[in-house]
Amino acid sequence: PAPAPAPEVDLLDMMTFDSTPAPSAAVSAAVDIFAPQPVSETAPLPEVTTIPDDDNDADDVPTPVVTQPVVTEPVDPFADANLLGSLADTPLAALELNSQKFEFNGNQLSPLVITTAEFGQKWGSCPATSPAHIPSSKTETLEKFMEVIGKIGAHKVEAIAATNEGICAGQIGGSMIALIHGKVSPTGSGFAKLDVTIKSNDATMGGVLAMFIQNILK
Repeated sequence: PAPAPAPEVDLLDMMTFDSTPAPSAAVSAAVDIFAPQPVSETAPLPEVTTIPDDDNDADDVPTPVVTQPVVTEPVDPFADANLLGSLADTPLAALELNSQKFEFNGNQLSPLVITTAEFGQKWGSCPATSPAHIPSSKTETLEKFMEVIGKIGAHKVEAIAATNEGICAGQIGGSMIALIHGKVSPTGSGFAKLDVTIKSNDATMGGVLAMFIQNILK
């Protein structure tokens, strides 16, 4: 008789599979390479200098030396350039003398050299009048009045001793003029009454000058 046919064998049935499902591969999140990444900041380390031992002993560990920052004194550019030397060497008396000069808008009063007749002509043509009435204990004579007005920068035109009157003239910047008339009336015991009138072609300058004279004659 013919041999019986061999049973069909399925290779898939012959392989043994573990019933436990294989772990799924971890899915990594998408990374945006253009997104800014955090950068770890590390504190700067101090500068360390190692000084070798003079005995070259291998058992000794060199001691680290931390270099300290060098502190320098602040530099004064004005002192280095000697810009303050002239002020530091200026005597106080010289500064006080300069402070008696009258200034207006940064310009000092300078003498206006004219005669008594020219003074009278200009007196009538100046539109601004600034009077000042001053009780004084240090300017009780006509001579002292003329001396003080001369120190502020005016030219002493004339002193009339018969009436105790004096006239002076000054100018600012070559365009503004100041005509000063003063009458000294002694009141006794070293005191005097000063009646000062200033005529000018600039009302503001004339008013400021009147206040200045009032302060220095008190």
